Amino acid sequence: MSIVEFRDVSFRYLRRKAHALKNINLSLEKGTTVAILGPAGAGKTTLVKALMGVVPHIDPGYLDGDVSVNGWGTRDHSVADMARHVSIVLENPDIQIFSLTVKDDIAFGPANLGMSPDEIWKRVAYAMRETQLVGLDDRNPNNLSGGQQQSLAIAGALAMRPRVLAMDEPVAMLDPVGKERVMSVVRSVTKGDTQATTIITESGADIESLAGNVDRVVALRHGEVVLDGPAGEALADPVLEEIGVGRPQVTDLFLKLRNAGGKLPHIPVDLDGAVEALRSLLAEAGVGQIELPAGYGRSPGRHFGEQIVQIENLHHTYPPDVHALRGVDLAVREGEIVGIIGQNGSGKTTMARHLVGLLKPTNRREAVVRVMGQNVTKLRFRQIIKMINYVFQNPDDQIFADTVWEEVAFAPEMMGFSEEEIKPLVEEALETFNLTGYEKRYTMALPEDLKTYLAIACVFPLKPQILLIDEPTTGLDTKGERIMMRSLGMLRDAGHTIVIITHNMKTIAEHCDRVVAMAEGKILLEGTPRALFAQPERLLEAEIKPPQITQLGQRLDDIGFPPDVLTVDEMLGIVLHNLGRNGG
Repeated sequence: MSIVEFRDVSFRYLRRKAHALKNINLSLEKGTTVAILGPAGAGKTTLVKALMGVVPHIDPGYLDGDVSVNGWGTRDHSVADMARHVSIVLENPDIQIFSLTVKDDIAFGPANLGMSPDEIWKRVAYAMRETQLVGLDDRNPNNLSGGQQQSLAIAGALAMRPRVLAMDEPVAMLDPVGKERVMSVVRSVTKGDTQATTIITESGADIESLAGNVDRVVALRHGEVVLDGPAGEALADPVLEEIGVGRPQVTDLFLKLRNAGGKLPHIPVDLDGAVEALRSLLAEAGVGQIELPAGYGRSPGRHFGEQIVQIENLHHTYPPDVHALRGVDLAVREGEIVGIIGQNGSGKTTMARHLVGLLKPTNRREAVVRVMGQNVTKLRFRQIIKMINYVFQNPDDQIFADTVWEEVAFAPEMMGFSEEEIKPLVEEALETFNLTGYEKRYTMALPEDLKTYLAIACVFPLKPQILLIDEPTTGLDTKGERIMMRSLGMLRDAGHTIVIITHNMKTIAEHCDRVVAMAEGKILLEGTPRALFAQPERLLEAEIKPPQITQLGQRLDDIGFPPDVLTVDEMLGIVLHNLGRNGG
């Protein structure tokens, strides 16, 4: 039985020439989970908003066709009416969180439906359990980490017990274990008593979380459906790579093996399937134990300069008694790309904000926070940003000017640069971060991927020696992620030091020189990506899991696969080497 219907739906926002959605026809069954895939700007968010009537009732524009949920048409019912059937979780949790405590924010929706206090708090308790927010009942949402805020937005939607739950990039800000937890929630609401229909949008960075958790995949490009089919087939479809979404790492591996001449009747899309398929492939070729190719694991050595960041014995406590940092020690050398990873709420962002003077150590007399040899706690902000600059996790926390040009020009203007000096600096920043041509665009109307580029571009003109970037790939599709990391690599090659905070383990594996893993306000592990990802049990203490391709090798350690494979191409090289030596 169809519970969601899109019939000949097209939508164009006011003052936009291009349609956000074009000729959408979809029927979604009760109790199914559907992934809506597409690159940035494909129309995924608009489709989610259309479910509840947010477009066109709140975000105005021109709607053709009809959208209905449980028989209720969005044309004939208000957003408040549709909220009885649909809950949506938007990509930016700040838009949805407004109460003073976690429990009150979750209770807001059920309370507005006129439920009894007993039923409201029963639903709050359920939602907090499902999203791992137990114990944070009275915490101010402003004092939560970005990932915890994302969990809070999801909890608020779950408390409504909707027939349709639509989530826009729901796991983008979560640690790897948190991503799995959300997908477990998805399974429980679709297969449990409520049999809700769940819709999840995804740009590509977390595509691996979908396999085994969604029934159907619909892919959009330029507002149109270009792929619609069962998840097991669709996630291996070449069109996903063509539109810039990418594929699961294990799927990519097996497609490359097929292209190299391997006899592969089935392409796996999840880790379990890949383990079984690779065992079978090697066994059929007579490979009993893996031999590593010559030179495996060697990488060209990089020379790093002097210590440029020094943190010693750093503690920070938020009121009333939240110990965010518990004696952190960290050193960063000139020319490194350092990745900071860890569970949501582990202290990553809190530590970063000390480096740029936004927070002061609770133990100010004992702690050391130095950048380029200077004590940050004693410097004025204007002095700090010449050495190190911080890009916020949520671009909307940072962007305020009317146009893209004005935003990028703001920092050098405030530092007293002349117009003649500012113009080439702004042009260089726009070109470096793929924003040339957007100079006159209104910043608040930019799509999320361009806001991410803009947030980094606007600190670039000051040419700080150190760039500290919180979640540089959030909101980006696979193509956008490549552009971002290539740009940061160019900055490193030009002599800058880059520190990134991220939950994207593929980014860490492919681009970082060193990794720092945090847990409960302390540094748990640090070393090269290869060294850290070879310790999956320790990483679980920080709710971290290695990249999918690394996990594949670890699952096959009994036949000699190494525990520290970092990329698909590394794994491909190992497999082809062994097939070749056995005539496979």
